[in-house]
Amino acid sequence: MAITIKEIAKLAGVSKSTVSRVINDSEHVSDKAREKVQQVIKETGYVPNSLAKNLKRNQTDTIGVVLPKINTSTFSSAVEGISNVMYQNGYNLLLTNTKLNVKDEITYLNLLKEKRVRGILFFATEITDDHLEALNKIDIPVVIIGQDTSEIFDFPCVIQDDFDAAKSIVNHLIQQGHQDIAYIGVEENDVAVGQLRKLGYFEALQENDLKTFSDYIYKGDFSIESGWQGMKKIINRVERLPSAVFAVTDRLALGAIKYLKQNGYQVPEDISIVGIGNSDISPWVDPGITTINYDHEQTGEEASQILLKYINGTKREEKKVMDYQIIKRDSVAQI
Repeated sequence: MAITIKEIAKLAGVSKSTVSRVINDSEHVSDKAREKVQQVIKETGYVPNSLAKNLKRNQTDTIGVVLPKINTSTFSSAVEGISNVMYQNGYNLLLTNTKLNVKDEITYLNLLKEKRVRGILFFATEITDDHLEALNKIDIPVVIIGQDTSEIFDFPCVIQDDFDAAKSIVNHLIQQGHQDIAYIGVEENDVAVGQLRKLGYFEALQENDLKTFSDYIYKGDFSIESGWQGMKKIINRVERLPSAVFAVTDRLALGAIKYLKQNGYQVPEDISIVGIGNSDISPWVDPGITTINYDHEQTGEEASQILLKYINGTKREEKKVMDYQIIKRDSVAQI
């Protein structure tokens, strides 16, 4: 009888997921554990039979992950969550980095289909007609992360509660006495960040009978530089300074803080700043940024579990909305 991964793990004194990672040549294994597993494999003559299985079913034991940006804490945390689940279930990951380029997203979706991956986790920033065409032709399980596509596709999606999160963080500013609250956002082709967070901002103001001013609104891109430019434009064109700014990401908030400090303003004494995302740098800047925390690692795990059910033919959820928390730091003053 052929030896199993479970028996290899027992002999090596490691987990089954560690054995799977060694077999699949993953980097997420310590040198000591790798040596133990390789020694046991050598001694037992164990030969992985995944190739034979893959040829028979015309599929691989690989999950494709389409990422818009690979070098941010948000997506690295999500990938950590994905790997936690997928490696334990014997799957490898094939990561693609689109660099926020829609054409590259379409290219990689088609490429992953050609690679015969078992499923795809697609971190979407927007859904265009080209996306619709490509995804409608994919005959493998797909879970979409970050955009609510439940009314468009049969594919399940995992999303953050962007509207309520934005509304909550703006309400926090209002509860601290702020009434003149500016907005630094992104273009609205990104529904979750560009549209829903903006709508949450407006609804919080409207429910508290606060006015909105066009001069207080700026839309750019996702860069720190855009936050800097947005703060500059708002400051230079308004007659009355806002007492607070809602930036739709922590990177934009960081850029806004940088501009204010470079130009003689005190944060939060002159202008308070909040963001969304709770990035790695947010607690370490001066002042620490008050923000919304999304558990991106858990998001990756949830999406992976849904994809596994999808692959195994289990009835799937159409939409999973993740929780959030307000993280209060020093970038907000009470007035």
